[in-house]
Amino acid sequence: MDPYKFSPDHNKMIVDAIVDGYRDYIEHRIDRKAKMKISSAFSLTKGNFIESKLAEECVGHGFTYKKSKAGLTWGYLQFIHGDSNILFLIKNAAYFNEDCFSQAMLPSHNEKKGPRRTYLHELSKINKDLDFPSTRQSAQQGKETERVEQLSLFLLESQIRDELVSFASSYTQFHILTYALDEAYQISEIMHYLPNPNDNIAYLVENLSDFISGADLTDAEREVVAPQMNEEIMDPAAFDIGIYEDEEQYL
Repeated sequence: MDPYKFSPDHNKMIVDAIVDGYRDYIEHRIDRKAKMKISSAFSLTKGNFIESKLAEECVGHGFTYKKSKAGLTWGYLQFIHGDSNILFLIKNAAYFNEDCFSQAMLPSHNEKKGPRRTYLHELSKINKDLDFPSTRQSAQQGKETERVEQLSLFLLESQIRDELVSFASSYTQFHILTYALDEAYQISEIMHYLPNPNDNIAYLVENLSDFISGADLTDAEREVVAPQMNEEIMDPAAFDIGIYEDEEQYL
């Protein structure tokens, strides 16, 4: 997967922006907690802070970015890698399954069976002609696996048709970078993947975790981001976008 790696300078910039964006998010949570009687809903803004910081930093390195029209959850940013027209986005590893990156299942009341088109899988079709390894050892091989059903929102193809068409003509590759938190709520792992639309597997390009620095949190910082036992807020990052053909209806 070496041909698909980013340069070390770009990797360092991306990793630093993810860590700094997460720190901005924590500072915001601390400020809101001090000034508001209840501020738990701000826990849903972590991705926005990380993407915003990356948007600030990336322009000085030959990158561009744009807001998605549809979005995987709510508003999110797409990043374009220099003049190569490589599109990538940032996802929380807690909601990312490299062995089935689109993780789409039909609703039980729908008579059709099998996978459904999703927004993330449509993006991956940019890679349909790229070279992937002929074999891949699953990250779950040898482990007891648990079936996870992805929560989904729904939209009609007509709502995003123009954007879907532009993917194939505008970009040469589509990548996904994920960040993971450890038990101390610190960013401990950042991975770079190339998703294959043909087998729905995200292939590891590079582990960028060695670039992480300055991610340690104080006890006070950990306390403000640690989930409370009585919090039942569902992070929008847990949702994906299911795409229905125009003649289909979801009731």
